[in-house]
Amino acid sequence: MINTLATRQSIEGWGVSLCWWARMCGEWSDEKIDMLVDWMVSPTGLNWNIFRYNIGGGDDPDHAHCEPHHMGKGKGLRAEMEGFQDKLNGPYHWERDKGQRKIMLKIKERRPDAIFEAFSNSAPWWMTYSGCCAGNKDPNMDNLKPEYYRAFAEYLVNVCKHYKDKYGIEFKTLEPFNEPVTDYWYANGSQEGCHFSMEEQVKFIRILHPILEASGLKTVLACSDETDTRQSVKDLLYYQQQGVMNLVGQWNTHTYSATNRSRSQVGSLARSEGKTIWMDEVGAGGSGLSGNLNLCQKFFDDMHYILPSAWIDWQFVEENNDQWCLARGSFADENSIKRVPNYYVRQQVTRFIKQDYTMVTSTSRKSLAALNPGADTLVAVLLNSGNRPAVHNIHLPGIKPTGKPEVYRTEESKYMQPIELQDTIVNSGLSISLPASSITTLVLPIERLTIPTANTVHEGTFMIVPQSNCEMALSGVNGRIQLAPSNASDKSQLWTFTYVEGKYRLTNGVGETITDTGKYALAAIGKTAEGQLFHIEPVEDYFYKITNTEGQAFDLQDQILLEGTPVGLYPYGPSVSADTRNWQLIPIGL
Repeated sequence: MINTLATRQSIEGWGVSLCWWARMCGEWSDEKIDMLVDWMVSPTGLNWNIFRYNIGGGDDPDHAHCEPHHMGKGKGLRAEMEGFQDKLNGPYHWERDKGQRKIMLKIKERRPDAIFEAFSNSAPWWMTYSGCCAGNKDPNMDNLKPEYYRAFAEYLVNVCKHYKDKYGIEFKTLEPFNEPVTDYWYANGSQEGCHFSMEEQVKFIRILHPILEASGLKTVLACSDETDTRQSVKDLLYYQQQGVMNLVGQWNTHTYSATNRSRSQVGSLARSEGKTIWMDEVGAGGSGLSGNLNLCQKFFDDMHYILPSAWIDWQFVEENNDQWCLARGSFADENSIKRVPNYYVRQQVTRFIKQDYTMVTSTSRKSLAALNPGADTLVAVLLNSGNRPAVHNIHLPGIKPTGKPEVYRTEESKYMQPIELQDTIVNSGLSISLPASSITTLVLPIERLTIPTANTVHEGTFMIVPQSNCEMALSGVNGRIQLAPSNASDKSQLWTFTYVEGKYRLTNGVGETITDTGKYALAAIGKTAEGQLFHIEPVEDYFYKITNTEGQAFDLQDQILLEGTPVGLYPYGPSVSADTRNWQLIPIGL
C-alpha cells in the first residue's frame, strides 16, 4: 500500500562525497569535468544537489613516521589527501587540493542551489600520536593528541571560513568525525582515519563548537558518522547523557552495517532532539546489476526506517569496479570514463523524487513513494532485486489518478527506458508486473480525495504499523492481538478510533475491540467496556505510543517484529529508542 495521507520526511536532496575521486578527476580537462558535473547535477541526470567536501589532514611529506605512499597499498594514491597546514601556527597553503576544489567550484557554478558539507577523516599528521594521518599504531586508540584539540578545531573552522571568504561557499555543516568508534584506522593504513571514543568526541565537540560559533559562519556541527547504525544509536544516547546535543545541528550516519531496528531507532532519536538526519555514506559489494540493486535495497531501507532528508553516495568515479561508483574509468585517461548501470539505478529515484518532495508511507520495503509540493503528482519507485518476475499490487487510498503515468525502467542492458504501462490502473490502485532484476519508476498525475489536516484528535480508521517493520500491521485474529502482513483490504487490520473523554476505543472492521486483560497480552472482544480505552501520544514526528490508563504501552512480545508476534502491555521506558513500543498510524478513512 502507498498512502498519500501518511506523509513523512521532506527531501532536502541527494548527492555524493567528493573524496577521493574529485582529487583525481579535477586534473582532467574542463570539457570532461563539465561532462561529469552535468551527469551529477542536471535535472535529467542524477539531479544531485548535495556534495561532501573532504578537508584533508595531510601526511608527513618526509615520511618520518610512516611508509612513503602507504595509501597506495589499498585505495590507491587517490586517497593521499593534501593538508593545508604543516605545523602549529604555521601558514596555510591554500593552493593545495586543487583537484577537489575545482570540481566543487564547477558544481557551484552549474548548480547554484547546491548544498555542501565539509568533513574530516583525520587531523594533520603533526597533531597525532602516531605521526601518521591513517591512524594510531593501535587502531582501538584515539590518534589526535588532546593538546591539539584546539588547534584541530581552529584548522577545520579556518578551512570553512576560507571557502566562504574566497569562493562564496558556506558549508551547511561541518562533520569532524568519520566512523570514529571503529578499529579501521591504523598507522600505515590505506586512507586517512582517526579513532575517537565517544568520550573524546564529546570533549572535542565542546572545544569546536564555540570556535565555530565565533567564526561568524552559519555552518553547524554534524555528528557522528558511525559506520554502523547500532553504534550511531549508542553515540546519540551518550551525547544526550552528556548534554551536548544542543551543540549539534545535524545527525549523520552511515549504513555499511545496519539493521532496520537500529535504523529506525537512530532516526527517532535524532528527530526527538529536533535534528535533521542524513544518511551520508554507504556502498556495497556484489557484481553487475544485481549488486547495484542490492545497494538500492539498502537505499530503500534507509529511507523507510531512518527517514533521512538526504541520502548520499560514497564515490562517483572508480577505476576497478562497477559497484562502489556510478561512473567508471581510468583516472589517467579521461576518455575512458563511462556511466555504469548503478548510475541508472540511482537515477530511477533521484531524477524523479526531487528536492522539497514529501515522502509518503509505503508498506513494502520494495517501494518508495513521494508527492510533489503541489500534491498533484505521485512518484512511485518499485524494486525487484530477485531473479524471477514479480508483481506489485498497490493499494492507493485517498487519491484518484487523473491521467496516464510516465513509466521508466532499468533492467539488464536496458537503462532508464520509457515504457508503455500495460497493467491496469483503477481508482483504488494498480497492479504492475516487474521483470527480474529491475527497477521501475511511475510518475502518476493524481487528485487527492482527502487532504490530511493537523489534528490532535485521531478519529477515523487507521492501520497500526510497528515502527521497525513497515510490512506488518496490528491485527485482531481469533480474539488475539498480533502482527500480520500488512493488508489494507483485511478488515481485521482496519482500526476505528473512537474518541471518549481524552482517550480512545479501538475497534476493527470485524467488530473486535482491543481489551486490556489485566495481564501482558491484549485481547480482541466483541463488546465494549471502560477498560478498553487507551491514550495515544506522539513520541516524535511520525510515531506514537498507545498506553492504558496505568501508562503501560502496546508492546511487541520479546521485541520480535515478525508475523504472529503477540502484542501486549509493558512499561514504555525512558527513550524513543524503544522502537518495539512505537507505532505509525496510517489513515485509511478520515
